[in-house]
Amino acid sequence: MKITLRHEIPGADEYNAMRITLGWGSAASDITTLALQHSLFSVTLRQSGQLVGKAQVVGDGGLAFYIQDVSVIERLRGQGYGKRLMDEVMAFLHATAKPGSVIGLMAALGKDEFYSRYGFNRRPNEFQGGGMTQFPSEW
Repeated sequence: MKITLRHEIPGADEYNAMRITLGWGSAASDITTLALQHSLFSVTLRQSGQLVGKAQVVGDGGLAFYIQDVSVIERLRGQGYGKRLMDEVMAFLHATAKPGSVIGLMAALGKDEFYSRYGFNRRPNEFQGGGMTQFPSEW
């Protein structure tokens, strides 16, 4: 079946359904809707209308850009769909981000090499620390 790429924001319910499929769990629909609507850029992959992949860019649109949720469902991995999503994300960033901007992402374990192909640097390195996260559910 054909996979179609669209520049669109997915619906909260379908995105949460895909998150569950990916093993990430879901978030409250109102929080997911808010998060998706605040994307600077969003691209989806669909098969027979069903969401099977997604990537988005969030940030302030000037100094800070953050690549979020580059994801493809398990049965379609290894077929170049993640690359298609990242190519679209990078085209948006090349057109939008200016000198002085910072583009960040947090790679899933084992995915560093994928993002290295796009010029992202592993952390920690001689200039930057390892990066940190905090999850409100831990408060």
